[in-house]
Amino acid sequence: MEHILKLLLQEIDRCYLLGGQDLLERERLESVESKIRSELTDIVKNLDDEILQLKFKKLNSGLRTQLKPGFHNVMTAHTRLEIWRIFIDEILNHIKSSTKTFKNRLDAEGLFIESRSKEVGDMHLIIGKRDGNSEKAHVVLDEKTGEIRVEDNQLEPLELILKIESVITLPTGKKIRITRESIEEIAEQ
Repeated sequence: MEHILKLLLQEIDRCYLLGGQDLLERERLESVESKIRSELTDIVKNLDDEILQLKFKKLNSGLRTQLKPGFHNVMTAHTRLEIWRIFIDEILNHIKSSTKTFKNRLDAEGLFIESRSKEVGDMHLIIGKRDGNSEKAHVVLDEKTGEIRVEDNQLEPLELILKIESVITLPTGKKIRITRESIEEIAEQ
């Protein structure tokens, strides 16, 4: 959902850029506005915020002025799209504030291991020494692919831990352990 909203903001920015050079064609502006209305219809109906739902209903109602054929400037783009930009930002802020963060911490063998995740999204593992040193490793477990990766700007945890594994739970309850070296079923205990 956030990804779609950010793409819509990029579309608005592109219209502003074209409009700034008086190269924004009517068809492009109308297409972007139509796409925004269409995408937001699905997103807003799944939000748990009545105010945002009513704002969307209000933005979608009323008369729309017909654009003249040809090219338009940035003022026309701003007039047609800025209300949508503001609304999309409101939705993004609502999503960020309403998504609960789960944080767990374990201290073991002179290390702290912390996991952080939102209700939806990747899980982040932060691993460091408990000696007050500010250096820590940061590993991400991708929600969609199960990939375990180290972000480009983060330290690898090689000196702190031996290996990281991921466990997949199938709908039947069966668990599968995945490491870089192997994939195996976990025996029931």
